Amino acid sequence: MQSNVKQRLTTAAALAALATLAGCHNKGADPVRAAEAPAVQAVVMKVGAEPFTATISVTGTLVSTTRVDVKAETIGHIVRFDKEEGDAVAAGETVVWLDEENYRLALRQAESGVQVSEAALAKARVMEAHGRQEYERAQNLLQSGGITDKDLKAAWATEQDSRAQAALAQAQLDQARAALEVTRKKLRDCQIHAPVAGEIQKKYVNTGAYVEAPTMLFSLVNNQKLELESPVATADLGPVRRGQTVTFTVNSFPGETFACRVIETSPAVDAETRSAKVRIRVNNSSGKLQAGMFAQGEILTGVVSQAIIIPASAVYRDDRSAKVSSVFVVEHEKAVRRQVRIGRERDGKLEIAEGLKPGDLLITEQSIELGEGVRVAPRESR
Repeated sequence: MQSNVKQRLTTAAALAALATLAGCHNKGADPVRAAEAPAVQAVVMKVGAEPFTATISVTGTLVSTTRVDVKAETIGHIVRFDKEEGDAVAAGETVVWLDEENYRLALRQAESGVQVSEAALAKARVMEAHGRQEYERAQNLLQSGGITDKDLKAAWATEQDSRAQAALAQAQLDQARAALEVTRKKLRDCQIHAPVAGEIQKKYVNTGAYVEAPTMLFSLVNNQKLELESPVATADLGPVRRGQTVTFTVNSFPGETFACRVIETSPAVDAETRSAKVRIRVNNSSGKLQAGMFAQGEILTGVVSQAIIIPASAVYRDDRSAKVSSVFVVEHEKAVRRQVRIGRERDGKLEIAEGLKPGDLLITEQSIELGEGVRVAPRESR
């Protein structure tokens, strides 16, 4: 029993001595280095210069610069209206006919009234000439003593009356002629002409309808003179200039692109939408486009032959309108934050005006694991 206890004590002492020796042996050695965090996997791309076309998106409805509502100017029944919606008309072409019978009768009556007035004026002028001659005769007789002063005054009154009757007859003739012109106009108004060339956009009446001024008859639109009006945000408005090329598409002709040009920008910004309206003149020489079509396109604001272009997803920015933001690049296998100045944007890509140069290794995806000095394990994008 005692021998077992001694053996155990001896063994413990030996282990303690070994531990002490081991401690003395390691004293002064380097501490164990802490384990490094694993590198963050990141998709990267090598920055290079390439051509860049800057554009601004536009959307809107095609409108005609020539749209006219045609109304009746007289009273009557429509006896003919052959055109249908969509039919083309020439400027000055007769489109609607009203019943003319009453106006032709009125014209005959007005013409007769003019003839009567002309005859009355002719008679009044004869009387005026006779009265003037009698007054001159009376003046001569008064000098020779052939008549009295009373007779001279009577001749003068007769001459003045005949002159007034001639003036009245002239005024009545002028009135009759004016009435004749009014009647002629009413007769002409029975034929309604197209004031401009275009197409019938809408018919409001048909043959047999009774109309009076100002009943709406039809509306005309000229699809050869179209414009696209699009609101553009103030953040994008700076580069827009008159004469810039615009391309757009419409759903009616998928895959086909139409060209046009900017003609003006609204001088005021809408206080609610913070945008300004841009007017774009549309070339519709093909005749395919129609007023009311919805268009989507872009304004070409500039072309740079050699530009630094990166994906928009690589840029850290809180405000889309901000021109100064940041990106991460890889330097010595670590992430380094780089401040950049943004130029123009198109199709999810950004032009970088300052902050990057060809050959930089850009991290193209944002990640919460990235930070200044974090080790990066680059991998190519798929």
